[in-house]
Amino acid sequence: MKPFAHLVSAACIALVSGAHATSYDLHLFNVINNPCISTSGNRFSPCFTNDGQPNISTAPARVRFRVIDPVVDEAAAYKIALSRPFFIIDGIHLSTDEARTLDQLEEETQAFGIPDILRNLGYTPVLVQFAQTVRTSLQANAKTLASLLAFLSDNALISFPNRREDGFVVLGISQGGIIGRYGAYLYDSSRKATDAPVRFYASLDSPHQGAVMPRGLISTIDFWANKAGVASAEAFYDLISSPGARDLLLYDTQAGNDTYEVKTGKERFLFGEYRKAANYKGFPAVLLAQGQMKGKEPQHASVYYSLNRSARRDGEVWGHAESSMRPSSKESESFSHNHVYEYLSSNETADPTGKAQLDFIQGSTYPFARTMYKSLREGMLEAIPDDLSYTIKPFGLALYTIKFTNAWEEDSLYQGFSTFIPTASAMDLQCGGDLSIRSNCAASTTYEGFPFENPGNRSTAKAVYAVDPTHPRYSEPISGRHIESPVNKDGSVDSTVLKGMQTEIWRLFCELAKVDYNSANGEFRNVKLTGMFSPTTSCMDRSAMPELIANGGVLQTKKFGYIRYDYNSGATENDAEATFTLPSGWQRVALVDNAKDVPEGAIFETEIRATNPKGNWMKAELLLTPGRNGGGQVQLDEVKVPQDGFFHTIRWQMPTAKGAMAKYRWFRLVLNSNGATITMRRPRLLTTFKTFDKKPAGIASASLFPSSYKTVNWNASTTIKQVKIGNESATEFAFKERYAGIHLDFEGTFSFDNYKELNVEYLGSTCRNSEIYFGTNSHGKVNLGNNSMQNAIVNKVLPLRDIVNTDVTAGNGFSASRLTLQALSANETCTIRSIKLQ
Repeated sequence: MKPFAHLVSAACIALVSGAHATSYDLHLFNVINNPCISTSGNRFSPCFTNDGQPNISTAPARVRFRVIDPVVDEAAAYKIALSRPFFIIDGIHLSTDEARTLDQLEEETQAFGIPDILRNLGYTPVLVQFAQTVRTSLQANAKTLASLLAFLSDNALISFPNRREDGFVVLGISQGGIIGRYGAYLYDSSRKATDAPVRFYASLDSPHQGAVMPRGLISTIDFWANKAGVASAEAFYDLISSPGARDLLLYDTQAGNDTYEVKTGKERFLFGEYRKAANYKGFPAVLLAQGQMKGKEPQHASVYYSLNRSARRDGEVWGHAESSMRPSSKESESFSHNHVYEYLSSNETADPTGKAQLDFIQGSTYPFARTMYKSLREGMLEAIPDDLSYTIKPFGLALYTIKFTNAWEEDSLYQGFSTFIPTASAMDLQCGGDLSIRSNCAASTTYEGFPFENPGNRSTAKAVYAVDPTHPRYSEPISGRHIESPVNKDGSVDSTVLKGMQTEIWRLFCELAKVDYNSANGEFRNVKLTGMFSPTTSCMDRSAMPELIANGGVLQTKKFGYIRYDYNSGATENDAEATFTLPSGWQRVALVDNAKDVPEGAIFETEIRATNPKGNWMKAELLLTPGRNGGGQVQLDEVKVPQDGFFHTIRWQMPTAKGAMAKYRWFRLVLNSNGATITMRRPRLLTTFKTFDKKPAGIASASLFPSSYKTVNWNASTTIKQVKIGNESATEFAFKERYAGIHLDFEGTFSFDNYKELNVEYLGSTCRNSEIYFGTNSHGKVNLGNNSMQNAIVNKVLPLRDIVNTDVTAGNGFSASRLTLQALSANETCTIRSIKLQ
């Protein structure tokens, strides 16, 4: 019986073969408060502490973990590094041997494409699995997880170069959600300021307020184990009485207790000590429930199953076995009946009474009754087979054989499934300041008007989700099975189950993206979320789900057939990497041909590593042009490039207006810095995307020049100096070369929708061959020249509709990230007093 088998996994640096990924398995040992990791999980294995010193374990590993497709880092002892590590914590394995493997966990996550989704979104998947999930308490395993996080935050074996910014993401599955939340709390609340923070925590159908194993099932297992003496039942009763299972279950399973009542007192972990983690606000928590919220219990039979088999001789019963279960609603009702009789040997009966009101509370389900029915039925047939007979053998001699008439008096399964994880428990629902599981609130709460994305005091989490009417499985009469695989035994795929799990995955990553978004600069901290998610999208809107999730992690991409590098003439598209020395200033570094028009909304992506920097800043720009030699270009926003010696993904999304990219097929990559050594790799076009035309914030001031905006000079031969026009101050721009220019950097894209015109004041005898425009768009370049030779100020009024190409702006409004002034001829001078929006 394996009711807690789940989705998600671990453990030296042993290479694990797989179809899609290179993985490394490691084991963590706790050696006298000095943790170490090893390639083996056995006791006395050689292991290494966080400073790389050798040690010897004296007990088996408590946890194993698998790092999938990590970043290569030759400086680390194990040659790998973590980049946005995303931990997936496996659930309980309720079996006598607990022989679950990391391969099984990875296979289950692959069924939904989770590792591929994570890799394509820039996260390092780390599957975590505990050696014992039943016999070891939740607290003990959570402490081990906290120890693992602390170890990986700072050690000499596996590097974590950007730990303070990236931090940890923790996702727990079922029981793993409880261990993950408490372990993350233990770590994050006591870590040093230099350690990696827990950035985000989520659980999938985890019993934050307990899980339900039917009261009748517990009493039935107790009967056959402790009264009938069935060995297999004894072993399983020992399991559900062990700390890892007992701490989760609402109905009491403590050995020797024959009441099986619901217990939610503070002396129990989930309702006492665990509340510290549940109420901790050091990191955002998102809780996903796989149960419905219809405000009522689902329709169900009055009896789960009924089994009654006997052996008779001349109408007299010589042997009898009987078992039935029911979800009782009154204290006077029996929730199970079990009886075993053997002539002159045993006669045991149990008919416990009481309410089993949680058996069909709204929540995800598990086939407890079906599993027990099949097991007992096989056992009864084995004990009382159709050809049962008894031979009398005095002194070892066969004297007489008695044959029996054996038959089923009852043999029916009426209700195979019942509630396992209550919806309210998975959402950690609060009612009237108390846990919902302690009141009728857990059974009566409905989706109508429920604030899923901002529950406030209704839950301990930032956001909570259940199977509401927007979910593909809401129409089912009873909630689906807890952590159900979409792959059937015959290999076919259940599309409803798959769509349901995709919805959970979508809601999870949608919330993660919102947490990752930096509203101050209007960017995702993880650039690979760009074009996939929007911080303003409702996570209940399935139409906004990226194709990456809908396609099970498959990302549609295109490799370029033509690439040339300006500062490495020998490198082409055939090279895996191109390295060159970058001079200071605004430098064109790569030319890429898409071979045909670029699709609207597509994403251009490349990875850049900067070493030996000559300054503390670097920016990248992407220009789109119709032809190889430029002209009519569209400039996309500047992107900061870290100069820490590691590869970083740089990404731009193309304009989304229909027809905006017509005739644009060439990309020009520009780097602006004080110089460095640059390595570029993996330039590609992503065609699987979502378009989010969010409107940028309004420009802070109508006065654009002079102002605090940085003036970026494109060419060292261009001079900029302050002059006087009468008593007025002005700025003279002297361009020695044709097409030299400068731009005002707004440090982000801003909207001008509240304005209609641009007013430029300049000296009339200058600017005769100077163009002014927003960005570097092909549309809207206006020559300031008016052929005047008078040394007087000219006011030029330019309607915004004439100088902003709204086909390539966010939301098709008036917006830009810069204002550009460019010379059309050599030895051009342009003297400007002011530039204002009006």
